[in-house]
Amino acid sequence: MHQTRENEFIEIGTGEPIESENLMEFRLLYGGQILGAGKSKTRADIKHAIRRELHPQLRRLWSTKSGLASLACYRYFPQWYRKHQGEEDIAAFTDENRRKRGIEALADQWSRCGFRFVPLVTSEFALRCEVNILFLRPEERHLIMQCGDLDARVKTIFDALRIPDNLEEAGGIGPQEDENPFFCLLSDDKLISSLSVTTDELLALPKERDVKANDAFIVMHVKVNHQHPGTFDQWFA
Repeated sequence: MHQTRENEFIEIGTGEPIESENLMEFRLLYGGQILGAGKSKTRADIKHAIRRELHPQLRRLWSTKSGLASLACYRYFPQWYRKHQGEEDIAAFTDENRRKRGIEALADQWSRCGFRFVPLVTSEFALRCEVNILFLRPEERHLIMQCGDLDARVKTIFDALRIPDNLEEAGGIGPQEDENPFFCLLSDDKLISSLSVTTDELLALPKERDVKANDAFIVMHVKVNHQHPGTFDQWFA
């Protein structure tokens, strides 16, 4: 980890080789409160608030990326059809029908604590991802002191990128309207191959007139990679 005082920068790497790079790139946005997480204060509610903000963005990614649509249609739709065989005429299915039902099959695979999750990056396809974060926060000295340690706040973001293990990690609430299935970036945060954070000044959140100590606006540049090139690469292009 390396830090500088002028526009602080954090970089973390696993050292694992990535042989095929940038199968997919996109950016995720979050604006709101971020407090540092630790053993005594897990900030589960804030982590899940971040997940909920990312959910519709990732859902749209699955519907707009042709490779992910093909993944749902050809990898996961057959699982759904085997389970529901005879209920509907497969010949009448459109590509969109297949995509939606393929996602349902994937969500069934990651069902836990009352949720049905759809993670993008999983070990099934030997995927890894690189996350580069632009972290905008108020920089007046008295506000920096109030909002706490940067590393702890980055941990809050880091934990929010994966699916929670239990209901407590989901802030103690189940899926809300329009959250079944629930789209997440990672099945496990160990699948992040590298993480970098650059900070700069936040003047105000969108649609807000004043800035508070714990306000932050996050732009996450995500690059999905393959640890080893394989036959699934075309689905993440």
